[in-house]
Amino acid sequence: MAVVVGFIPTDVGFKALAAAREQAERRGGPLIVVNVVRDGVSSDPRHADDQQLEIARDQLRQAAVRVEMRQEHTDDDISDVLLQVVTEEKAELLVLGIRRQNDLARHLLGLTVQKLLLAAPCEVLVV
Repeated sequence: MAVVVGFIPTDVGFKALAAAREQAERRGGPLIVVNVVRDGVSSDPRHADDQQLEIARDQLRQAAVRVEMRQEHTDDDISDVLLQVVTEEKAELLVLGIRRQNDLARHLLGLTVQKLLLAAPCEVLVV
């Protein structure tokens, strides 16, 4: 069954990538890696550049399952894009990495993660 990971090019994003690979291999894959780029927002640290995407590909080259890398562009909410990919792929698992910036875990996880936890039609693993 498919595993989708919402990838951001940070330390926690790469940890989520590793966890997603492990889960995809355990479940028989494939692994769908999604980096969402918000159109009109040029300096968002969540946007992966070509070098960061290549580092992610390098970490997944030896995966025992098929890996698909996607960079989705949108004007919409990031969570809506991830939910659409999860639905299209009939994913069994969605993997997310969260930054631990206190402030009571950024008001209990942040709006994007909250929406994904509540709306995902599959299991969600938060790393």
